[in-house]
Amino acid sequence: MQQVAVRPAQETDVDRLSDLLQQLGYTVAASALAARLRRLGDRRIVLVAVADGELSACVSVSVDEHFVEGFEAVIEGFVVDERLRSRGVGRELLAAAEGWARDRGARTLIVHSNVVRERAHAFYLANGYAKVKAQCFFRKPL
Repeated sequence: MQQVAVRPAQETDVDRLSDLLQQLGYTVAASALAARLRRLGDRRIVLVAVADGELSACVSVSVDEHFVEGFEAVIEGFVVDERLRSRGVGRELLAAAEGWARDRGARTLIVHSNVVRERAHAFYLANGYAKVKAQCFFRKPL
């Protein structure tokens, strides 16, 4: 396993964060990410993993009290650089995200993962997550 340090994302990270999100299929301009980092508030964090001196992964986590499910945390996005997967970086970052959520009172952490991301599913299962259900995702432009 590589030497991994986890820390909150900084505005100086946005170019690299944009590159990582592109690996998931999301095109997000660095300027948009910088603006989002400035608006995070205290119920959301973006953590990054630096492995051997390189920003190698990121996770966005939020906590909120939902009317139906109660107070829980949600992984909004999680990506490890494709060149560094299966080397322990994701496991370290996930543990840090879980700790952050636990420290804020969340009793559960949920993650939604696209049905085609079978490798990600195996990662979550190996880290103690249980598949709860499959569902459809709908979106309407407003």
